[in-house]
Amino acid sequence: MPQEPIQYPPPPAELQGKPTWRLIRFFGAGAIIASVTIGSGETLFASRGGAVFGYTLLWCFVGGTLLKGVQVYTAARYITLTGAHPMAHWAHLPGPKNWVPILIGLLSLACFPFWLAALPRFVGQLINWVFHVAESEDKEYFDRMARIWGTITIVAAVTLTWVQSYGALERVQTVIVGLLLFSIILATFVSRPDWVAAFMGTIVPVVPDYQDWIKSDYPKIAIRSPWVEMVTYLGAIGGGSYDYIGYIGCLREKKWGALGLKRSQEPTPELGKKGELLPIEINEDNVKRGRVWLRAAKIDVGVSFSCVLIFTVCFYALGAAILHQAHLAPEGRDVLVHQAAFLTKIHPSLLYLYQIGVLAAFLGTIYGAYEIYTRTTYECLAPLSRRIREMPEKQVRLPVLLYCGVGGLILLWTVDDPIKLVTLPAIVGGVLTCGLWCFAMIWTERRFLPKAFRMRRSLLVLTVIAGTFLVGLAIPALWNFFA
Repeated sequence: MPQEPIQYPPPPAELQGKPTWRLIRFFGAGAIIASVTIGSGETLFASRGGAVFGYTLLWCFVGGTLLKGVQVYTAARYITLTGAHPMAHWAHLPGPKNWVPILIGLLSLACFPFWLAALPRFVGQLINWVFHVAESEDKEYFDRMARIWGTITIVAAVTLTWVQSYGALERVQTVIVGLLLFSIILATFVSRPDWVAAFMGTIVPVVPDYQDWIKSDYPKIAIRSPWVEMVTYLGAIGGGSYDYIGYIGCLREKKWGALGLKRSQEPTPELGKKGELLPIEINEDNVKRGRVWLRAAKIDVGVSFSCVLIFTVCFYALGAAILHQAHLAPEGRDVLVHQAAFLTKIHPSLLYLYQIGVLAAFLGTIYGAYEIYTRTTYECLAPLSRRIREMPEKQVRLPVLLYCGVGGLILLWTVDDPIKLVTLPAIVGGVLTCGLWCFAMIWTERRFLPKAFRMRRSLLVLTVIAGTFLVGLAIPALWNFFA
């Protein structure tokens, strides 16, 4: 039976008129991806980057965040226009059948437990600090308690993800993002960073070496290649492919554009095998409707990565202005302790606000990660089997939760340094595959989309820059990591 041509439903009035505050209602799924990354990337690694390198590395954080936003938008626009996850059509990339979904799926599955062991470990260290366990000289007791708290966090997150609804997750993450955004902006302006140095660090790309105080006071940091340290930061901020695949899957809930079509109009992975384009109706009205629907994707991705960018710049600037000047770097048992000065410099009582805020950030990250990783697994497996495509996404939820939970517990209790746990996943899944994603999207659009719906030249150029930037940083980092 021939595939019915895709005809987009009429967009809502808010998308068709002039921009108003009501457009914020299209921001929802993006809150999950923002909150999933804030606990690790912005709260920890951005401030650590500022503490270790001063303002000189701000270009990497700002550029990486913006270009990852471009990367994610290319896929969000594709699923909005076609109703198909890009992963389904990456299965047709030149080479062995389905090699891209298999490769990215295996890399993503391998990364899940590492993040879901490191993040609960950070939560455990934070709770230790709240209850003054960090003041103990007994390192063995500190580590054991941190692991116990981390275990409780993993069990609670798995249970909550199993019983929660998508709508509840979206609402909780939106509140967390809003509260954190307000407090960190206030702290940044009160601390008065050197904005001239920050501006120069944003526009002048350099790979700095460690200063003498890092080499003498923090040998565990100094032993790492600056390339590895820098690209680990880049991989942590804004998330990675293992997050973005699931986020794009979450957009199915929104029913934007082709996602709101009848089942009979949805394109199947079998379409396009012989070289034909997707059957999208090409007339002036349908093209206009499709491009209007893209505004929803722009809002969701744009607001999400704007939040990530603000968090990143604020935490980085605070790390440079306060920790770097004091020769303090987040490491070991103090990985989250020194950053309390961001708020206690305003008033000592704000220590509790910092502790609650950071705890909420990490719990929000862990809470959202299990949901995102479930969807990532489903989207990677769906192109491989019609049976998987036809089953509800919920059927893969339990195996993924058990895999992530058990794998996270094993790594939590066997690996001492959570920073080392996430280094390789951040470089591979947070940088390298993100760059390759950009090039895959360029190929996919030209292979499947009619010309009227493809990227305009400006977006195409940005996508090429994003892919080149991310792959170009990941390769030297991997070389230094293994060397």
